[in-house]
Amino acid sequence: MKFSEGEQVLAKMPSSDDYQKARIVNVKGNKYKVLFRGGEEYTVNETDLKAQRTSRSQTRSRGRPSGKSPSRSSPSRRSPARKSPARSPNSQSRKLPVRNARQAKISIARLEIPKDNSSDTDRTEGSESLKDEFVEPPIQSRLRELGPITRRSIRIMSGVAKAEHDHKLMMLTRNIDRAASLPVERKAQYNALSDGKERGLSVQPEEDIMKSIHYEDFDLETFSEGKTKEIDFLSKPQEWGGWIGALLLIIAIPVCTILLQIACSNNHCSSKKFHVSLYKEWKLFLNLEAFLSYAGFLCFVAIISVLPIGRLIDGQQSIIGRLQYRINGIWILILSLIIFGGFVYKGYNISDFLIKNSLSLSVAGLTYGILLAVALYVKGGRMPVSNLNIYGSTNNIIYDFWQGREINPRLGPLDFKLILLRCALIGTILINLAAIVKINQSIAPELNNLNYIAIEVALLQIVHAADNLVFESSAVTSFEITYEGTGFMLITRYLTYPFLATLTTRYLLTNKINKSIYLIGLFTVFFCVGYAIYRVSNSMKDKFRKNPFEPSLSHLETIPTKRGKRLIVSRLWGHVRHPNYLGDIIMHWSISCLSFATDFLPYIFAIQLTLLLIHRAVRDNARCGLRYGYAWKQYCSRVKYMILNRVF
Repeated sequence: MKFSEGEQVLAKMPSSDDYQKARIVNVKGNKYKVLFRGGEEYTVNETDLKAQRTSRSQTRSRGRPSGKSPSRSSPSRRSPARKSPARSPNSQSRKLPVRNARQAKISIARLEIPKDNSSDTDRTEGSESLKDEFVEPPIQSRLRELGPITRRSIRIMSGVAKAEHDHKLMMLTRNIDRAASLPVERKAQYNALSDGKERGLSVQPEEDIMKSIHYEDFDLETFSEGKTKEIDFLSKPQEWGGWIGALLLIIAIPVCTILLQIACSNNHCSSKKFHVSLYKEWKLFLNLEAFLSYAGFLCFVAIISVLPIGRLIDGQQSIIGRLQYRINGIWILILSLIIFGGFVYKGYNISDFLIKNSLSLSVAGLTYGILLAVALYVKGGRMPVSNLNIYGSTNNIIYDFWQGREINPRLGPLDFKLILLRCALIGTILINLAAIVKINQSIAPELNNLNYIAIEVALLQIVHAADNLVFESSAVTSFEITYEGTGFMLITRYLTYPFLATLTTRYLLTNKINKSIYLIGLFTVFFCVGYAIYRVSNSMKDKFRKNPFEPSLSHLETIPTKRGKRLIVSRLWGHVRHPNYLGDIIMHWSISCLSFATDFLPYIFAIQLTLLLIHRAVRDNARCGLRYGYAWKQYCSRVKYMILNRVF
């Protein structure tokens, strides 16, 4: 290990040949996590690091304290004819100035700052740490100590002046209170941190930091009033209709989920045969075998997720730094399919178990989701302020429980959000496979009785879910992973997703439909078009977020923002702001329409997904407006529609 933690080095940024100054944050073997001056964190190899060179003036002054070598200053080398007898030592003739700037020593007095005992409630941690520091005298007093001024001394002192200005600017921006944009009740935790403890990245908007540099030009009262308004805005529920809307959704989601499973269970799937009176026994809802099976499935996915299988990638820069993700979702799917095939081969009736126990399995998912949401809410209350979700740190318990206090909660190597996402996708694939197996086991020897539409719907849903596992690396840059809080909303949606997404497949199991092959082909083409839009737009966005300077993306037209990021305004992203949402909606409506049903059950998930993505587009638009400011207004003037051109 050539370098140690905390050492200042020159590091090469990914996709770049230039070395920039950085500080080593963490060391793992030959891998170094470095923090660049701009705040970016990357993991680089040891070959991409080199030590910082000391300045030329320092090496010269250490190795050569004198301007002449000892041999040249020897008395024996001096010629007696060098002095002219005609010139006396006391002559008042004009002398040329001696260029001894290299030998001049600058003695700078250090003045201690007088102690100020006045109380100031707005003083930050950084300003208090400056009490024991020293201030250098102005550059004019140091110039007078240099004696004769030469061109070299002027050049040296001009460099000193620039360095002095940069140092003051750095000290000023470093000592700004970065908790100003957090809720009021969290500032006590922020101020309780020790002076020597390093805090994570701030959630304070960059424009406030730049304003603070020129604080002398602003009216402090006006500035503090604006700050108070921002704090009040963030400390109140802003989305989902506030805490009342969140409370209604917390009650409605479990009730609607259970009612839909009642309508599609017990060998029937129709809203016309919906009878709640048939489900009075609690054993139909609380099946011990279903609870244990679901718990075993969750533990299986969690254990395989932490194994060193698959590549390790860096996620997006967040408020707590740059997180790393182990991309092995496709391997978990392969292992799950092997286990599923083994059960079928050995004669275990796993297909009937998954189809018939959808009600008790969904109740198990809701139960585990509520327990996990409560546990993560308690865990979030003990986390540092920098780890909290800024939209889930309000004054309301109900709203924070709904939104989630943390964005990416982790317990050691366990990433809860990624594990839940994998469970949702793999569970959907397994239930669709169970439906295909059940269809093949129940048909007569003639192929004419085969339920082709049900098989096609199941295969299309498998393609959609498997795509998200194959391209799992692009999911880490999505809105859900990067910005959405992990609360009741997200957890229960993931754990009940397999049973809601497969309503169309289970409907076709009990309601066989025969339609023209041309109609089936038409909706299949619609699905392919939606999939192409979804995959191309997501891949382009993921590649651009990871490296916007990649040569293959040089043709894209972009708008720069004040945060250093750029917004794409060409190709698919130049027509609508969320083309990936449009592709996802087209795919799910194509799957639902393949049922050709007059019942609403096959369409319920497509309706739910459409409303969810429309609301998410509105939320994302409001958040980006606060994050990017004028650049987002300029972007909206170029790309006017969110999902569907000339409609929404």
